[in-house]
Amino acid sequence: MPKLKVENSAGIDGRAPKHSNDTTRRNRNEAGSLARDRSTVKRLKMYSRKAYKRDRKGRIVQGAGDLTSSIPEVGAGRVAPNRRWFGNTRTVDQKDLERFREQIGQVRADPYSVLMKKRKVPLGLLAEGTPGRELEGEKLGLLAVEPFEETFSKGRWRKRPKLSSGSRNLEALAQHSSQRTSKFEEDATEAEPSEFATFKDVDKDKVFDKGQSRRIWGELHKVVDSSDVILQVIDARDPLGTRCAWLERFVARDCPHKHIVLILNKCDLVPTWVTSRWLRILSREYPTLAFHSSINNSFGKGSLINLLRQFRKLHSDRKSISCGLVGYPNVGKSSVINTLRGKKVVNVAPVPGETKVWQYITLFKQIYLVDCPGVVHESGKDNDVDAVLKGVVRVESLRDDSARFIPAVLERVKVEHVEQAYGVKGWLDADDFLENLARKSGKLLKKGEPDTNMVARRVLLDFQRGKIPWFVPPPDERMESETKEREYEVLVPEQNLDQLGRGGPQPNTDSGSEGSERLNLAEDQGESDDDS
Repeated sequence: MPKLKVENSAGIDGRAPKHSNDTTRRNRNEAGSLARDRSTVKRLKMYSRKAYKRDRKGRIVQGAGDLTSSIPEVGAGRVAPNRRWFGNTRTVDQKDLERFREQIGQVRADPYSVLMKKRKVPLGLLAEGTPGRELEGEKLGLLAVEPFEETFSKGRWRKRPKLSSGSRNLEALAQHSSQRTSKFEEDATEAEPSEFATFKDVDKDKVFDKGQSRRIWGELHKVVDSSDVILQVIDARDPLGTRCAWLERFVARDCPHKHIVLILNKCDLVPTWVTSRWLRILSREYPTLAFHSSINNSFGKGSLINLLRQFRKLHSDRKSISCGLVGYPNVGKSSVINTLRGKKVVNVAPVPGETKVWQYITLFKQIYLVDCPGVVHESGKDNDVDAVLKGVVRVESLRDDSARFIPAVLERVKVEHVEQAYGVKGWLDADDFLENLARKSGKLLKKGEPDTNMVARRVLLDFQRGKIPWFVPPPDERMESETKEREYEVLVPEQNLDQLGRGGPQPNTDSGSEGSERLNLAEDQGESDDDS
């Protein structure tokens, strides 16, 4: 059979390839052609390319050849035919995994321990089951709900119903149905009420929805995403009421590498023993510091700066760290920033909503502060009265509806403090109190009618700004479990609460507390010098 002559098709720019290894050819040939295409020629050249190119004296020429093993450039790539490349590189026994799971669980339960590096530990195998997310369908959780043994073994619990003669009795079926109905009702009453189980008033005034808009939540997520340390500022008069539990759960679930610190601001408005007891209670969950915002006469400034410097040393691999201040409106986030800087760098006001957008402030050369607008989460179940008394709503926005919040004020403040502040004695109810106060202060309308709305605004402003002493008493620690003292990896500077120097008001409750009970804390470190 005569030999066939292979005719190469015209290559690039109409030129035919000179030989079989010339890349000057088309990438695809016509059907039935025996010539090589361009990709085939390049692949054959890759096979014949040497890893190193040497000169006449045998020395390796730098930058020539396939230097995949020495430079981080993409090259041909060669893998040694060794089984170790295709097997498990790191293995762990089930007992070691269980022991490590217990140890890391103890570390995570300690609020003062910090996870520095995850390295290459498979933390996905250590995470405990999350029933909430499994029910949502994220991981389905089929093995947790129906294990293999209970589904396909002989002792499986899911079986076909046996329709015997006894089950066909209508009386037995009715009795069984009534029993299941009663059991369902009992379980429903014992279950915790859902936050979405109640009806929402669509006619509610928009003024009570402050801090819940989409724009405000967008600012909050910007601050959380850009912060390494989250400083949650809470009011010392009502710490649990001004604490956002949803934000703490969100950070623990989606941002476990971020640190949370609680700042108990406005501690000068409550007695010293109340501050010390709240510090002991809140420190079991997160590092907590007492703070008094004031440029000239502050408290806790040095302790907070020392704590931020500890976080800076922990993250020594970073050029700088950012600390975001979040919390309810009117708790003093911007005032804390001005106190740390020692001068006015952000605008502050005794009314909520002064901070509109997030803003960066330089504290030191490697520590930055991020101010955030006040945020209120809807799951807090705050009614209109709580929103006004916590300072979320501005008093001037209430218009002619200020008088209906005065009964709640009189319930939270003791009678002697109200009498001392306004000089009004012997009132029957809230309306009588407002009328007497209006006549005493000379706030009258036409025909001598008392202007109760005007004096109600005055009382609400005094309540929000601390002119009327009040606070929520802390729970009795004797009813709680005692916790042992431990050595913490992150040391919170101890504070001497005696420097506050005031006894403060007494709560309006029957269960009194001993005023002499104080924490034996070391002396505060004072203000720290600025970094160069």
